[in-house]
Amino acid sequence: MNTTDLFPAATRLPKGDIHRIDNGLGLRIEALSGNLWITIDRDIRDVLLKAGEGFDIDRPGQTLVSALDDARFVVLGAA
Repeated sequence: MNTTDLFPAATRLPKGDIHRIDNGLGLRIEALSGNLWITIDRDIRDVLLKAGEGFDIDRPGQTLVSALDDARFVVLGAA
């Protein structure tokens, strides 16, 4: 995927900030820059994304997206 086209719709997340997604089942997070740490409520996994990587939210519940450094990302709807 060419992520350059997604920059205008991107969410900026400064280092240390957290973005909450309620009931994100079926959504996809695409990291455009920086590094993200993703965790889902009641899920033992920790997901780390770097620029150019993505993650499909595969569980209901709250998803937390944390910026390990200044980052930009997009949340895409289910296909």
